[in-house]
Amino acid sequence: MNWTLTGNVFAVLSLVSLRCQSLLYLRLFKLKKESALKYSKTLTEHLKNSYNNSQAPSPGMGSKPVGMPSPVSPKLSPGNSGNYSSGAANPSGSGSSVTIPQRIHQMAASYVQVTSNFLYATEIWDQAEQLSKEQKEFFAELDKAMGPLVFNSSIMTDLVRYTRQGLHWLRLDAK
Repeated sequence: MNWTLTGNVFAVLSLVSLRCQSLLYLRLFKLKKESALKYSKTLTEHLKNSYNNSQAPSPGMGSKPVGMPSPVSPKLSPGNSGNYSSGAANPSGSGSSVTIPQRIHQMAASYVQVTSNFLYATEIWDQAEQLSKEQKEFFAELDKAMGPLVFNSSIMTDLVRYTRQGLHWLRLDAK
């Protein structure tokens, strides 16, 4: 080992911890990815059908219902997301609300939960990458010895071995 820790050991431990967290969130996402794809398809169809069924304007309304997605994209705009509810009145005061079937509401909640794992994974990985720049030599040596730990690592045993080796070196350095 020809590296020396230029910062404190806590920073290195934090980085190892962030990488572990990131890869665990990614693994959680991958375990539920098929369900998320099904949810996405069902939710997209529901929104598309809801939009198509409500195209005819009601008296006193414009040509497009408030809060409905465009036919090109089934995504809700952030400013109009309050117009969708599970049957509750619209808090914006416009008097319009859209009732979402319980099944669709639960599916949307599950979809958000699954996709959030991927978002957390990428955000945490980015934080770890920033920290790794402070301890380049240590992680270059660890990558050389154990193979680089990359964001799309799918083998959890690689993560465990990488972490153990890094912690072993830190213990040796502390003595």
